[in-house]
Amino acid sequence: MSSNLYMKQFINLTTRVINKSHIIEIVKHQNKYEIHMSNNNITGVILFASGSLGTRHNIIEICNKKDKQDYEIITELIKKC
Repeated sequence: MSSNLYMKQFINLTTRVINKSHIIEIVKHQNKYEIHMSNNNITGVILFASGSLGTRHNIIEICNKKDKQDYEIITELIKKC
């Protein structure tokens, strides 16, 4: 497989690299994006006959002021869709 094709599956931001296949949705706010990622973290407790399960929301916030370069990368990605 060509490395160029392989890298298109990822978004290279300043502090992390995101696999596009794990993005559920991108919520657009004024001057901010919320990237909702698939959740692989499930926690639970079972004690005798009762218990609970929970998940943690995996959301990455990209702000135009704080994360200017990343904000522009995500903006370009959305324009290509």
